Amino acid sequence: MSQINDVVFDVGRVLIDFSYETLIKVLSRQGATVSTVDEFTSQVDLVPYEHGEISDRQFLQNLNALLIDPLSEQALSDAWKDLFTPIDEMLDLAARLKSHCGVYLISNTSNMHWQHLLQTYRLADVCHDHLASYQVGVMKPAPEIFAIACDRFNLTPEQTVFVDDMKVNVDGAIDCGWHGIHHQDVAGTRRQLVELTGLSI
Repeated sequence: MSQINDVVFDVGRVLIDFSYETLIKVLSRQGATVSTVDEFTSQVDLVPYEHGEISDRQFLQNLNALLIDPLSEQALSDAWKDLFTPIDEMLDLAARLKSHCGVYLISNTSNMHWQHLLQTYRLADVCHDHLASYQVGVMKPAPEIFAIACDRFNLTPEQTVFVDDMKVNVDGAIDCGWHGIHHQDVAGTRRQLVELTGLSI
């Protein structure tokens, strides 16, 4: 097996946990009829937003369109960003890896979320570079995003491992010649990274 020189992490539910529960409650208080995440994401065009196809303002207008009692743009923006909780053990693991090999991030996300995550959780401190779907118009598991990452981060696929909580995304990376770890818990991911990199982390 080729020596692993680079580790690429997904962000959501790998380095930073998130839940739409609080947001759904805020929307419901304002008269929105959505009760599930699937209902919400389809009605506000979340996928086009995370592809960079609609602006922050248009997305917030989509959110407000769900409400009988609309909120200010700032209140909506604050509610939209109030989803996250850091997974400290995984952030520490990424930071330790950064001293020994290339560490990069790829996230399916939107501009507002990405800027919030970078600023609030200092994600740039735990990696050498990062890439968000809205910036390039393509999302995991599409092979194009892995090709873009290889070019931008100067990765060699067979020397790179990708860590994601969604198996379909891991399979997408493997199909592009990368190694893959389906993240399910910190201990399991650490063990697999030790096996693949030969590092003590």
